[in-house]
Amino acid sequence: MRHHRTTMLKLTVPLTAAAFVLAACGGGDDADAATTALPEELAVASAVDMTDEEYAEYLTALEEASKAEGGVLSYYFSAPAAAAEKQINLFIEKYPWVELEYTSGGTLELIERVITENAAGRPSADVLQGGPLEDNTLCRDEGLCLEYDPRGEADLPADRAYADCGCSVADFFTFHITYNTNQVSAAEAPQTYEDLTDPKWKGRFGVNIDQLDWFAGVLAEMGEQDGLALMEAIAANEPVVYAGADGLEKLAAGEFDIAFPQSATRTVRDLIADGAPIEIVTTPVTIAQPDMYFPLKNAPHPATTRLYMEWLMSDDWQNKVGAAVVKVPIKEGAPIPSSAEGILDSELFFETTDNFGDYDTRVEQHQSIFVTG
Repeated sequence: MRHHRTTMLKLTVPLTAAAFVLAACGGGDDADAATTALPEELAVASAVDMTDEEYAEYLTALEEASKAEGGVLSYYFSAPAAAAEKQINLFIEKYPWVELEYTSGGTLELIERVITENAAGRPSADVLQGGPLEDNTLCRDEGLCLEYDPRGEADLPADRAYADCGCSVADFFTFHITYNTNQVSAAEAPQTYEDLTDPKWKGRFGVNIDQLDWFAGVLAEMGEQDGLALMEAIAANEPVVYAGADGLEKLAAGEFDIAFPQSATRTVRDLIADGAPIEIVTTPVTIAQPDMYFPLKNAPHPATTRLYMEWLMSDDWQNKVGAAVVKVPIKEGAPIPSSAEGILDSELFFETTDNFGDYDTRVEQHQSIFVTG
């Protein structure tokens, strides 16, 4: 989300599909032009300030333009397609003419791919789902993100509005301590990350090495000097290093007593529902990782891109986020997933591009403390 920029031009007549093609192509024969241009009425920076009437006309025009440009959404995300499947399918259920083109890969790989494609004049991605690294690189350094505010962002409280991000934040997830209930009682379980520096936990806990975002968030919340001191004290207690969901399986099997940081996702709740002896601790301050959705400036399907961004921030999707993808919707009052029960009672600290720190530095710090020693 960017700061609001302009009051929108009222659309007096819904744009037809034929008008879209003519306006986009400019009367020429270049087939690529129809996928890279929008009529002036739709090439807006923000839908936030539209009246209800203007917005209804704008959405109708976007739908017509989306159909005319082929109804394709080219989606880049570092996770496998299954991670976004339910979310995208619900979007397509609402707009059934849309077809998904999904590209996955490593975070750095996808960033480089977007940069390379644009440098070659062959942009392929419409929307990229990511985080602070993508914002810093693609938006701030390369200028490849579309400055666009969906109308739903007008409803966000100040502490959830990402005014300086070339993105929309539609949801977030949180990081927690988990423990094996067969080996640790609720009364004994660590309630803070500082508790894990106690010698009694030496060698009894695992650290999820995949969660660089949590590491950066703790340093931002505590201050770098104090945060690094805490991380070094935790590492001195000889944790087992693991990656991803593998740690939860080992925790359930009793290979260690504590596992962190774990996001309160469906994986954790499904394990608990299946009888795994796992419980979640909510720390007094909870690090929150925003899901950032980046519309790209040179999107080959600009109308469908804007339509998707509008849908992400609509009440329609915000009321489904919790049940569909087990993340917390960014809009207050929207239903939260059962996995998030209780976490909103703690103080949320949102990681942002501005407080993340230099990416290479954070990687080096994280690796030197928990991997190379």
